[in-house]
Amino acid sequence: MAHKAATRKKGRQRRRWWRSRRFWRRVVSATAALVVVGLLGFLVVYLGGGEPEREPVGEQLSEAAPPFALPTIDGDTFSSADHLGQHALLLFINEGLGCGPCFDQIADLEKDWERFEELDVQLVSIMVDPVEALEPEVEDREITTVVAVDEDKTVSKTYDAMEASMHPGVRPGHTFVLVDKTGQMIWRVDWLAGEMSGGQMYLDVAEVYRAVSSALARTAAEGVGS
Repeated sequence: MAHKAATRKKGRQRRRWWRSRRFWRRVVSATAALVVVGLLGFLVVYLGGGEPEREPVGEQLSEAAPPFALPTIDGDTFSSADHLGQHALLLFINEGLGCGPCFDQIADLEKDWERFEELDVQLVSIMVDPVEALEPEVEDREITTVVAVDEDKTVSKTYDAMEASMHPGVRPGHTFVLVDKTGQMIWRVDWLAGEMSGGQMYLDVAEVYRAVSSALARTAAEGVGS
């Protein structure tokens, strides 16, 4: 009889382990820990932008930029040599007339140009259309930065901007080239290089700024371009 009572008592002890306070304290502690870990993970993703920082678009370079001089739609002449030691040049060699996104690109860059100025960068857009054809579009878009005219396409060809285009060999596409104060090309990106989504001839201004600032910081760290 005593043996059976002891057996029943042992059975009750085995069945009741999950009812113990110690067990539930452990469950609550584990749950709280998981909540805390999940919250921290959420904050890291949210505050960190949700993904690791990507490399800037385009190609890092270190080679001499071919000097050039071109007429502008203002009736002046833009000479790259005049800007050596003064500031960096962001050359935007583009299709010009017929390319709405090309003019959108210039207009959007100008709207956000203040932070580029802080990097001591000047924008120079280069197109192959005649001055008289470009003037109405530039005026209508209220473009104020330099628009240089490369009618014979010499500069566009020299900077290898004629192939990554909707009209290869006929008109440029959508090419950015950054030239530092010493006359060195330190960054470029071309249409069809994968950075311009959907094949559209447009590069987000924030992406342009990130690439330009990164390239300038790189050359400064290397002790060149200043």
